Amino acid sequence: MISGGITDLDSNFDWAFVGKHALNLVLLIGFLVYFLRKRFLSFLKNRKESLHSEVERAATASEQAKITLEEYSAKLNTVASEIEALKENIKKQGENEKDELLSAAHKSCEMIKKEVEETIRLETTKAVYEIQSEVVDASLALAEKMIKERVDADFPTDSVDDFVKMIEEGKWQQLRH
Repeated sequence: MISGGITDLDSNFDWAFVGKHALNLVLLIGFLVYFLRKRFLSFLKNRKESLHSEVERAATASEQAKITLEEYSAKLNTVASEIEALKENIKKQGENEKDELLSAAHKSCEMIKKEVEETIRLETTKAVYEIQSEVVDASLALAEKMIKERVDADFPTDSVDDFVKMIEEGKWQQLRH
């Protein structure tokens, strides 16, 4: 078998069987093409149209998505700018409130300072009057003592007593003016 090579294979190969089956295959394909060609072409045409419409819908959806993205981006930018404006407004309000509080505190400090100065002035005036009054009282007592010691027996004591009464009643100031 091997010694014959290819010729031995050719002699064992059944060409009639292959020919019959090849003819059957060609007839089947021809039959299918003849009867199913319209349906197959219609299917391919419909498939092409559906794919084309799907591509168009996808392109439309893509364009719509781009438009929506642009709208949302614009809204986001608007919101971001509004947030910045609100932050700036709140910051300005805080600064204004701080300035108002500081101004009120300064005014309050000035009022307290004026009140303290007025109190000091009044207390000082009161103390000066009290000291003057004590000095006058002490001077009067000393003067009375000195006058009584120097007055002779011949000098009428009634006038000294009258003078002392005037001093005690505060009429001596009227005499000075």
